[in-house]
Parts: sequence; C-alpha cells; structure tokens
Amino acid sequence: MKTTRLYYLDSVRVFAMYLGIVLHVTLPMLPWYGDYEMKEGYGILLLFIHGCRMPLFMIIRGFFSEMIIHRNGVEKFIDNRLRRIGLPYLVFVPLITVLFISTFFIGNIFVDWDSINITKEAKESKTDNEVFDHGHLWFMYFLLIFTFVYSAIIYFLKKININIKINYCLISMIPMSFFLLIFQPEEIISRPATDLSFFPHWSILGYYFTFFLFGALFFRLKNNGQNFIKKISKIQKVFYWIPIASFIICLVLSEYKIYLLGELFNFIYTWSSILVIVLIFYKFINRYNSKIKYLSDASYFVYIIHIPFIILLQGMLSSLEINHFIKFIMIIFLVTIFCIITYHFLVRNTLIGKLLNGKKSKEQMGV
Repeated sequence: MKTTRLYYLDSVRVFAMYLGIVLHVTLPMLPWYGDYEMKEGYGILLLFIHGCRMPLFMIIRGFFSEMIIHRNGVEKFIDNRLRRIGLPYLVFVPLITVLFISTFFIGNIFVDWDSINITKEAKESKTDNEVFDHGHLWFMYFLLIFTFVYSAIIYFLKKININIKINYCLISMIPMSFFLLIFQPEEIISRPATDLSFFPHWSILGYYFTFFLFGALFFRLKNNGQNFIKKISKIQKVFYWIPIASFIICLVLSEYKIYLLGELFNFIYTWSSILVIVLIFYKFINRYNSKIKYLSDASYFVYIIHIPFIILLQGMLSSLEINHFIKFIMIIFLVTIFCIITYHFLVRNTLIGKLLNGKKSKEQMGV
C-alpha cells in the first residue's frame, strides 16, 4: 500500500478537526448569551457542520485504527491508543476544566450584563450543564471505548475462526446508523446527539461506533478501498446536490416537527456529505504538502485547547459595538492563530508534542 494514496484522508481528518473551531464559535458559550450567538444563521451553520463532521472524523479514525492493527497487531494497537488517546485524555481533562473556569471568570469582567437578554432556554441550558463531564473531549472517551470494543471483536472472530464478508458488513453499517439515530434521546432533526457524560446513552455510543467500524471495514477492502474511491470520483459531481437538498428538507421538516421523516433526510445528509467531502479531497488534495502536515501535527492540540479561548474572546468582545459577523470571524481567526502559536513554541518539540503525535514519521501520517 502506497502511503501517498492516503494523503487526502489525513487532510480530511485535519479539515474535520479545524472545522470544530468554527462549530464551537457558533455556540452560545455561557454566560455570553446574546449578539451573534443568537442569530438564526449561525444556528443553521452549526447544524450544517455538526451533521457530518464527527461521523466523518470517526470513519477516518476507524480506517487508520485498522491500519495500525494490520501493521502491528491488536496488542500494539491498544498500546498505541492508550498512549496517544488515553494518556492525553487523563492529562487534558483536568487542565481544560481549570482553563474553562479561568476563562469564564476573566471573560466575565468584560461582559455588559445589562445589555444581554438571557432567554429562558439559555437559563435552563446553564442549569443542565452544571455537571462535571469531559466536555468537548468526549470524542477521546468514545475512541477509548471503541479501541477495546473493536479489539475484543477481532479477538473473538479469530477465536471462533469465522471469515466475515467485508462488503456485507460494510453495507450493513449504513442502515444501522439510521436505526441508532432514530433511537437517540433528543428529538433534534439535522444533527446527531452528543453525550458528554461518563455513561453515554447506548444509541449515541452505538451511532458513532457504526462510523468507526465502517472506516475500519473500508480499510479491509481490496487496495484499502481506494479502487472504489477512484472509480466513484469520476462521477463525483453527481453527488454534490444531495447534501444540500437533504439538509434543506431537514430544516423544513424540523420546522413542522416531522421527526421520523426528518431523521431519514438527516441520515441521507450525513452519509452524502461524508462521501462528497472525501471525493473532493481525493481529487484536489491527494499529495504530500508540508503545510498540511504541519497543520495535521498541530490539529490534535489545537482542538483540545481551543474552547476555553473561545469562551474568553466571546466575553471580551460581547460588549464591542461592531457587526456580529466581524466578531464571529475575529474569534475564529484569533483562537486558531493563538492555538497554533502556542503549539509551535510550547508544545511541538516538547514531551507534550511527543505525547500527542508520537515520533515524527511519514509512515504514521494520519494515525
């Protein structure tokens, strides 16, 4: 297998990670309700991103997880995941919690409370969120669970000596994701639920595991599925309209609270978006690029650390009398630049950088 064929997949992973900054800037971070956070357009952008970003990320993670197992075996895969996900999780959850509290109180100094209209929904959301959890690092917690579940599945299949039909299993993951989507506890069309608790709901955990498993099974296809990607990329423009049309239908059905049919189009939007994004990156970004490699190395740390600084800047800019869209762009730009600078000077060549990214090697790209 030629590593060059997988450059586009690492670029997709980087895209999904940095898109998380845009997603979180659209959210109303307590206590800074008001201004651009309450504008309807940003809520639509949130739904548009969240509907496909994390499922796409899980597919890529599953793909590269199977790559590690294929090269090094299950035991080294578990060891790799514990070092690259488990240990950073234990280190950064308490650190991020401290940063959350610190940026909350510092940002609070700049807020003009008299000018902010906190809605009833916002107050209820604040009450609901006053429970300790792992916040936006839930994806690390889920990946740790997936590591042990997937390893157990492989071990069990080897013990009973059953050869599974990859194509059938791969296809079955698609309707399975729909089944788990409709059983999620929140009736919210256009986006899958997330669970920040330490005991996640079975349907939410299972939903993301179907995407992880899809990625792992896709790696097992002939030539790691690259023949399929190459073949379908020749007609990729045919698929471009599907995510847009299905998303618009989702919004309409959500307005009329037609949940089951809405979830069907949500399901179509998620899978079609993933397909289109992968095909676009395959066509246009399928070669080694030093800048993308650098952003790839930085992405893990940037994603872990970015939300406290979003909270801080939302507080600092909340009373600034400028257009809400300018604030939105400013926060995205400032947070991204600050996190990358922090990574470059304080993390990249340190023990933390090695903890997050391992030894620098092209063979480990995207893993």
